[in-house]
Amino acid sequence: MPDITVPVPDDRTAEFYQFFGLWLAGSLTLPDGGFQSLPEAMGDSRKRRNWTGSDDDREDARKLWSKMTSRAKGFYNLLIDAPGTEFTGNQIAKELSISNGANGVAGVLAWPGRYCLNMNRNLPQRWKDGEVGAPSVYWMDADVAALFAAVRSDLDG
Repeated sequence: MPDITVPVPDDRTAEFYQFFGLWLAGSLTLPDGGFQSLPEAMGDSRKRRNWTGSDDDREDARKLWSKMTSRAKGFYNLLIDAPGTEFTGNQIAKELSISNGANGVAGVLAWPGRYCLNMNRNLPQRWKDGEVGAPSVYWMDADVAALFAAVRSDLDG
């Protein structure tokens, strides 16, 4: 397989990693061999269900947790253990030894994003873009963190 290097604008790196993860999974391929745009493939996030921490979310949380890589679990463990705390992508990358800093963190979320998309759910963490020149941040609401902490305990001990 050839290595391909593609320049990606800094402000679109996370979107690139999401696109690449979806492409690897084959979700962007149309029956005629063409491709959907990323927004078309991902659907409207406002129509997907958010995590509430309720018992109704527990089975989906179990499914999602059981599919996560150790790297993704590390990301979520950090957020679960500090609910409401905002972490920059670079802080997370440093804490978890993820190469490529914030861009590497966005890549870690590609497969969980795919799994959530298949469940018609948004990712369980929250995030917001930083002001101009400031980094984006990730966090998990307390009720969702409690749900995933319980699921983590059930499945991983």
